[in-house]
This record gives sequence, structure tokens and C-alpha cells, in this order.
Amino acid sequence: MPINGVVESKLRFLEQTLADLESWPLGTQGEFAHNSMLRRAVERALQLAIESMIDVAERILAARHLPPADTAGQNLRRLQEIGVLKDAERYAEMVRFRNFIVHRYEQIEPQIIYRLATTKLSHFRDFIDEIRTACADQTSEQEGV
Repeated sequence: MPINGVVESKLRFLEQTLADLESWPLGTQGEFAHNSMLRRAVERALQLAIESMIDVAERILAARHLPPADTAGQNLRRLQEIGVLKDAERYAEMVRFRNFIVHRYEQIEPQIIYRLATTKLSHFRDFIDEIRTACADQTSEQEGV
């Protein structure tokens, strides 16, 4: 399946969101915890990045004429089942975080946001790479390359 314009647009948005996150000076965990504006900006950027992953997963399933699962985490596992992703669980962890910040926003500990922003951004880049590779491989197979 070649990457269509919608999927590519979402991957580019995800890349830009990651670039933004990587450019923001987070400081120490203590400094981050006391800077509510930065904390909320990082939280929102992480949410948008995860939403992009969810949208990409749904688009790929639809392009392959596969019905969506009941949850975003299950959609990621489906992508693993069909060979698009290698380890859906590492991305499902991100979806669980997204669900937490959307539904239990008043209880988010700053150290959780800080940990994701300082140690897990590579997971997003891996997701982008896996999607692009799987789509390129599928295109090559269809073209008989």
C-alpha cells in the first residue's frame, strides 16, 4: 500500500510536533514540574503526536479494507499482525497515556509527562519509520520490484 496523502500529511505533522518537542528547553524534572505553561504545552504536543499515530493506524487499516478494532491500541496490534509494525505494545503504551490525559487530566503527574518527553520520543520516530518502510515494501511488491 503506497502512502496516501492523508497518511503522509499525518506523518509530517507528527515529525513537526516531535521537532517542536525536541526544541523546547524542558530543564530539570523539578523545573519542568513548576513551569505550568511548558508542562501543559508538552502534554498537548504529546497528545497530538499520539492522535496522529492513532489516525495513521486507522487510515492504513481502512486502505487495506480491514475494519477498525474497538480501541486504538487494538488497531496498533492489528498493524503488527499484518506486518506493518514490529512491536505494537510500545506504541499502545503511548495510547494509554493519551487516554489518561484526555480522561483523567486533573491527575497527571508532571514526572510522567517529563519522562515521556525525555525518554520516549524515539518511539514516535520508530513508528514513522516502520510505517514508511512497510508502505514502501508493499508498493515494491505490488510493482514487482
